[in-house]
Amino acid sequence: MTLPLRRHFWTWALAAALLGLALVACGKRDPYSPALFVGKWKSSKLETPLVLYENGEWEIRKDDGGVLQYGLWEYRDGRLVWIIKMGGELHRDVNPVLSAGKKEFRLQEGPHVTVFHRLD
Repeated sequence: MTLPLRRHFWTWALAAALLGLALVACGKRDPYSPALFVGKWKSSKLETPLVLYENGEWEIRKDDGGVLQYGLWEYRDGRLVWIIKMGGELHRDVNPVLSAGKKEFRLQEGPHVTVFHRLD
């Protein structure tokens, strides 16, 4: 091979390698944005609404406005991570997101599927 052909070969080889890395990186992206979960939700497990705030906090409020339960939440790697303080200790609950849309999302919570419907 002459020098100009060799240079083109390495340019194409580098471009192909970068394209391959980009395709692999795209395949590993989370299918959902954390912003999708922000809002007021009715859970299939709870009578009172659950509110997920953009700052990573969540709370469950009674009808009179009093807070029943609160904590932190995070969406990462296809899972919702809940953090709650109970009995003086922090507990972390990690639940895979089965599906999510603007009006509804579903979590695998142990052997059960919990469905959340948007209220706002």
